[in-house]
Amino acid sequence: MNKSICTLFLFLTNTYLIFGQVNKKRVYEISVFNEPQTIELIEYDNGKYSGNVITKISKGKRGAGWIDRTWKNIWNIKDKEIVDKNSIDQTVVKELMAELKDNGIETIKKCSDDNECNKHMFLDGGTVGFNIKTSEIEREYWFEEIYPLNEKNKEKIYLRFKAQILITILYKHIDLKQRFSDLFKRLPRGYYYWYLSSGNSIVMIKNRKRKKNMRNNCMYSK
Repeated sequence: MNKSICTLFLFLTNTYLIFGQVNKKRVYEISVFNEPQTIELIEYDNGKYSGNVITKISKGKRGAGWIDRTWKNIWNIKDKEIVDKNSIDQTVVKELMAELKDNGIETIKKCSDDNECNKHMFLDGGTVGFNIKTSEIEREYWFEEIYPLNEKNKEKIYLRFKAQILITILYKHIDLKQRFSDLFKRLPRGYYYWYLSSGNSIVMIKNRKRKKNMRNNCMYSK
């Protein structure tokens, strides 16, 4: 009897894993360079949506004096990497993905494939990255130093302007600066740092906020 129950349980478990799993229909990942953030937007086959603002920083002092660096090397002390996942409302994700698709996020030409766009170089500039996965396409592309549109910074190159529209849509739906600021309200006091997307510069701050428990957030360190 117990063997039969166990067998039935295993069968039901495997059936759920095979047939109950919801597949991803579309995934958009957008990395910005103003803050160390990646925006993850997902549409599932069942019509549901989910999303996260993923922030990666490290706890500790980067570029500290030679005594501190020597001490860390001797004792193999490594700074802790913190990855914060901050959820995005499902309705916001649905509206955002629809607007991004309508404005060509899946079909926009790569800057490297466009002569006018590719001939402009930005030394030490940050990049905005797009990683697109659907049932039909999988592509990745970047644009250097693209900022949300305002009255004074409209891109003159057509392809860069199209990328600027995508970033503007993103910032319209999600207040990334506020989410980044809120992160430090949840972290303990201390020093934190991160690399800019160009990889050539490091930003370090001293957090004076007290750690606060917040719902719908997940942090872990490596």
